[in-house]
Amino acid sequence: MEKLTVHGLTVRETEVGEYDKIITLVTMEQGRMSIMGKGVKSLKSKNMASCQPFCYSTFTLRRSDKYYYIVESELSQCFYGLRTDLDKMALAAYLCDVCADCSVEGSADPALLRLTLNALYALSEKDVNLQQLKGAFEFKCACEMGFQPQLDACAICGCDAGKGIYLDIMNGRILCRTCRDQAQMEGEAAVSDSDGTARYYLFLTPGVLSAMQYVEQTPVNRFLSFILDQDDLRLFAGVCEKYLLHHLEHSFSTLGFYKSLLL
Repeated sequence: MEKLTVHGLTVRETEVGEYDKIITLVTMEQGRMSIMGKGVKSLKSKNMASCQPFCYSTFTLRRSDKYYYIVESELSQCFYGLRTDLDKMALAAYLCDVCADCSVEGSADPALLRLTLNALYALSEKDVNLQQLKGAFEFKCACEMGFQPQLDACAICGCDAGKGIYLDIMNGRILCRTCRDQAQMEGEAAVSDSDGTARYYLFLTPGVLSAMQYVEQTPVNRFLSFILDQDDLRLFAGVCEKYLLHHLEHSFSTLGFYKSLLL
């Protein structure tokens, strides 16, 4: 059978029997893929290192009736620093879950994979603020998926909105306070669930708006190069998480676990 070579990030794994795994990859060439790693749990396996979570590797595959099987592999990056810190490892698991969820089988999305690889590298090798990295990844991911909001001026009146600015998460736009109030009067009430995570309108400070504009417009290799004070950073992280999860229409168990470590 014809062989296939892909470059992929291991984002999930399912153990099968004593020595095998089904591995979920997000690849440059094929998008999301499920592949079978025969014997890769064995210490004697030459493919063991490449098949670990968070590893980016080159895989040579052969197709069977149900799965692609690993013929050989070569590890490119293991992001070892993630394994020395539980908070970082938990956050990395969440980032990989988002990447897998946003990827499509058989449809390559190199930009999304590069974003995830850049985030994992920063998390592993640099002294980054975890709130900043998480929020910037979430918002950049939403933009890469096509949910890029209009952030330059109030979408209704066109003013720069000054200090009273709100993100309309449903419609991907910002509104000044006056236009937001008018929209509420016309039936678009700002509602929230019991824990406040499902609001239609989220208040933004000028600093948070500037950070979101920066992340939206900047290449993935520089998407973390901005500075916020602690209050704005907390707001930025909350807004970006709500924006992404609203458009994905679900949360992640790995996000819940990561948050539990911060309590």
